[in-house]
Amino acid sequence: MIEFETLGHYKEYFVGGKYIGTINHTIDEQTVIGYEGRKGEIIFDKLNLDNGRIIKAGTFVTTIVYPLCGKLKTN
Repeated sequence: MIEFETLGHYKEYFVGGKYIGTINHTIDEQTVIGYEGRKGEIIFDKLNLDNGRIIKAGTFVTTIVYPLCGKLKTN
């Protein structure tokens, strides 16, 4: 059996339907991954994205979580 290890996750942020940027995250195993896991949320604290952009507190965003590339587990 081949096992694959995910090295982490990243979360994409959209404001008004437009892509703003991403942040690498560690997430729990119960989080739904990909487009079906899309969530709307309000940012309560200023958020600095990996590309240098900033989302102001009080902004409504849509987020999608994806796995980062991983590696094969070896026995």
